[in-house]
Amino acid sequence: MTVESPVQRVHLTAAAHAVIRQECTRSQDGNETGGILLGHLHDGVAEVRVAGRPGPAAVRQPAFFLRDLGYAQQLAHDAFTHDGSIWVGEWHTHLAAAPVPSERDLATYARLLADPDLGFETVVAIIAVANPQWDRPAAYAWACSGNQAVAVPLVLVTDDQCPTSTEDHR
Repeated sequence: MTVESPVQRVHLTAAAHAVIRQECTRSQDGNETGGILLGHLHDGVAEVRVAGRPGPAAVRQPAFFLRDLGYAQQLAHDAFTHDGSIWVGEWHTHLAAAPVPSERDLATYARLLADPDLGFETVVAIIAVANPQWDRPAAYAWACSGNQAVAVPLVLVTDDQCPTSTEDHR
């Protein structure tokens, strides 16, 4: 039985897209990279306004990425202060794997979903792969809830197409 995800599509602002695209070029060194996604959730849409970089203490390996937690926390604090953005998910690259969540990715999302302090109903994941070089990565969005990941449309929008909000829509 397939359960419908509360997130039906992901809107990625130009600013967030630019960070992901620029950061993806780091994977030319043969290691994954990524960061957190910050924005708003409403009416079945995850509005991603900020895409984080990995941070200076991140762990980057050929088949593994772990963000710098302190760096991510500061970015989340700054985004919330700026426009009420909250942590909606994570993005990362896959070097050799398909642009679908790996078993390790799914286990990470399950831990996030199970943590009552985080309050996630759905974790948004964006996975980027080389197409064919890292200067033009292809990105795919996933809504992860329960024990499943569902592919959802990833729509690039201008920053002014996402209304500024100070409400926590999670």
